[in-house]
Amino acid sequence: MTTKTQKFRSKWWYVLPIFLHVIGGIIGWIALKKDDGKLAKNCLLLGIILSVVWSLVLYLLLLAFENFSFSSDLGNIFGNNDFDIEFKIQSP
Repeated sequence: MTTKTQKFRSKWWYVLPIFLHVIGGIIGWIALKKDDGKLAKNCLLLGIILSVVWSLVLYLLLLAFENFSFSSDLGNIFGNNDFDIEFKIQSP
């Protein structure tokens, strides 16, 4: 009976899906699947989970600022709808 020895892989592989989300998870899974199946699966799951979370956050931000118009809202703050700034430079 032969036993397969498992190579030690660094936990630094988790950095890849943290920065590249699903793409990083897939790259980590491909690189690790033969040597450390558990770490490979965890990298892939982390990439998928982070992608879903960031997609939801961006979607909610878009919903929150859907009707926000920077110039018109600032105009309402200052009492008019014209928001003009004038700079005057005085020379000696």
